[in-house]
Order: sequence, then structure tokens, then C-alpha cells
Amino acid sequence: MKQSKHISRMAQWLAGAAVLASAGAIAAAPVRAQSGAPNLSMAISFDQGETQFRTYTHSPDPDSLYEYGESAAVRALTDGDITTNVELWYKAETPAITNDDIIDSNLGTSGANNSESVARNVGFTATNGNRQVRVSSVTADEWDVYGQQWVNEFIGKYTPFASAMENLSEPAQVVFQESFRHAGLGDPNVAEFSLDEDGNITLQTVGFYDLSPVIEARTTEKKLAAEAVVALAAAPPPVKAAAAAKEGLTVEQLDEKIETAKAAAEGLDAILLALEELEELEKTLQASEVAKVEIYEDGELTATEYAYTFELIETGFVARDDGESYSGLAEWVYSGESGDAPASEAVPEPGFLLGAAIAGGLFRAAKRRSQR
Repeated sequence: MKQSKHISRMAQWLAGAAVLASAGAIAAAPVRAQSGAPNLSMAISFDQGETQFRTYTHSPDPDSLYEYGESAAVRALTDGDITTNVELWYKAETPAITNDDIIDSNLGTSGANNSESVARNVGFTATNGNRQVRVSSVTADEWDVYGQQWVNEFIGKYTPFASAMENLSEPAQVVFQESFRHAGLGDPNVAEFSLDEDGNITLQTVGFYDLSPVIEARTTEKKLAAEAVVALAAAPPPVKAAAAAKEGLTVEQLDEKIETAKAAAEGLDAILLALEELEELEKTLQASEVAKVEIYEDGELTATEYAYTFELIETGFVARDDGESYSGLAEWVYSGESGDAPASEAVPEPGFLLGAAIAGGLFRAAKRRSQR
């Protein structure tokens, strides 16, 4: 068994799903998947008894907006229509219990995740001849494989975040970086999938085109909670004692939480400052959901990829239930012969690249709000 040599290769998402209405503008009609004729030689199956996936249909009938079961999911993955998608592990939105949960717990605020979210991969298997590919959600252990490189690439792409982190205290830097871990973007919404007999793979996912507004809202909420705890440091002893007793703590334990809250407030404030700078630069904050892609030939695992990148294109539509999800599209292409993404000249060129990725904390807010 071999692992792919460069995780960065996992982020090679290539355009090919949209047509510009005019220079710098996206067509008003939804982007269509470039899947061509149906791949009749490919078979897709979900694990027997698996229920942690559902199909979004984009139906105008609210009662038909979601379907459950394998047949609906396979149809959505192969219908050439990105307005339908399959969410993997839809009942839990994060790959790990992370620093964001620790912040919630330490500050006495709600929002900690269900530990089931780290339990296992949920996905589907595609077969074409002697080729097999399994696409799934990611777990906490898998974040440990690619997470630090993802963070490095993220702050390299969005330099205001790198600048904002430089002058933070060490505890605040931990909060700053670990906030990205709680994304909930480890349970991808897969719009289209194709595997041909040569092992070439095309994977399309949908998410938010711009994460900034939802990240700002989530960060502000957490920062206010942290500041409320920090304020207890200056409270009269009777008030502090009463606050500690209310939480079932000693005053000494409350003091520890206050120190944690100071670091949290510092780190979260840095995120807000970075978002402000991005806005001044007129840059969108983009990151698609992460998919784990395991590639087999003749039954042998030949590569494991964590597909991600940091750019999207607009889909031209939004989800019917929350009015904002699914506005961004990413596409990942993998060459079966070379074991790599194809050269750019071999890819239909729409004039710009697609993509995005993320597995982290405050970005959980960038998931489907209807699931809250």
C-alpha cells in the first residue's frame, strides 16, 4: 500500500463546470456539471445498513426537498446536475472534538459536539472494472494527518490571517489555529462523481462561495462569550464566588477559566481583524468541504487523498431551505494513469480555477444552517 507523495496534490481542484456570461461575471443560470454522457460502466454503492447520508433534491416542494436511501443518492451523484447533492454523515458536522468545544466547555457556553462525529468514515464506493474509489467524510485522526499542512496552506493563501497570528500569545495562537479544525467541512456535500475504466476521477462538491459572513457571526458569538467570562476577573469577591457556584466550580477553578477566556478572546479578536482586512482587500474567504478519497486497483489501496483547495466559483443558485448554502462549487480531477491531477492544458479552461477546503472550528457555522 502506498500513500500519495504530496498532500498538496490533494488540493488540485480544476475548473470545468461553468461558463462566464461575460468577462468577470457568472451566468445567472446554475452552473451545470461537465459530466457528459452517463458513465454506464461505473457502479456506486453505499455500505449496507448505512443511514448517515441524505440527498438534497432542490425540489420546490418542501416535503420532497430531501430523500433518503441508496437509489436517490446514486441518482444525484450521476445525474449531471449540481443542484442535487449527497451529504455524507449529515447528522454531525465536525470531524473532531476540538478546541472550539474546549472553549465552549471552559467558558460555560453551549455548542460542544457529539463525540459520535469522530467515530468513522461515511461514504460510498464506486467501481469500474478493476478500479475502485471510496469517497467519505473525514475523522479526527485523519485531521491529524493533513490538518497542519491545511492550516499552513490556508494562512499562506489568506495572508491577513498569518499577519494577525504573528503577535498573539502562545495560548491565543492555539485558539486561533485550532478554531479552523472544528469546521464541519469534513462531511462533504458531493454533487457529482465519476470514475472511468482508466481510473480517472472527477469529484464535485458544493458549499458556501464566501465563508466570511458566517465565520464573522460565529467568531463574534464566541468572542462575546469569552469577554463575559473575562469580565468576572474584576468582579467583587462575592459576585465571583456566586458565579463560580452557579457553574459548580471553586473560585480557583473559575480563575483558570478566566485565563482560558483571555486567550480565547485574544485569538478570536485576531480572526475578526483578519476578516476585516480581507474585506478591505475585497477578497472572499473560500474553503470547500474536505473529502477523503481512497483509490484502489485490483483490490489494493494505491493512494489516499484528502481533497481540498481554497477557491470556488459561484453556482448561480442557493439551497431552497436556508437561502444561502450551495452558492459555491469545487471540482477535483485525478488522473488514473499518472496518479496525479492532469496538467492544466489537458483540462477544459473556463478562465479561472475552482475549489476550496477546510476542516476546522469556527467554520462549523459555514455549514447548512437548517441543520441547527
